Amino acid sequence: MRLRLRILWLFFSSFWKKPLGLLEESVLDLTVLPNDVDITKISNDRYVALMDLGRIDYAFRVGLRTAMVKKLWGPLVTVHTMRFRYPLKLFQKYQLRTRNIWWDDNTFYFEQIFERNGRVLATGYVSSTLMNKNGSIPSNQILEETGQSVIKHEEPEIIVRLIEIEERVHKTQKD
Repeated sequence: MRLRLRILWLFFSSFWKKPLGLLEESVLDLTVLPNDVDITKISNDRYVALMDLGRIDYAFRVGLRTAMVKKLWGPLVTVHTMRFRYPLKLFQKYQLRTRNIWWDDNTFYFEQIFERNGRVLATGYVSSTLMNKNGSIPSNQILEETGQSVIKHEEPEIIVRLIEIEERVHKTQKD
């Protein structure tokens, strides 16, 4: 991953950042750096990599930092989709907002919004899980590790559609 220094910063800053509840939003204040742009604007693949930062910040702040380090749990994205509206240019400041909007037995679903001066620039939806050497970790085990209890709300329509896409793609793949 090309964001090693930013991940290291997230790790250390998570010790003094305010912890988050499972349904709270992580907000990262970021700046477009020279290695984020292709020629004049942030590249599409970099948005996806930056979204990793948002989910890592969220995971650390909801109480998963210790488990991820000690138990060697690593994140895995299973499906993502993006809607781009406006570009981000070199040295512009922006915010990345990340929130968990639903989960099932194996997967957490996140909404991630890139915003500048109150204007939505891009929105992404991601299904993600944590993995160890034995495979994916069940959501209930991940939730237990946070030490938080929360009542799951109704599945949002966007997640129903994302699951449909995931199932269609899965059918095309050979095992």
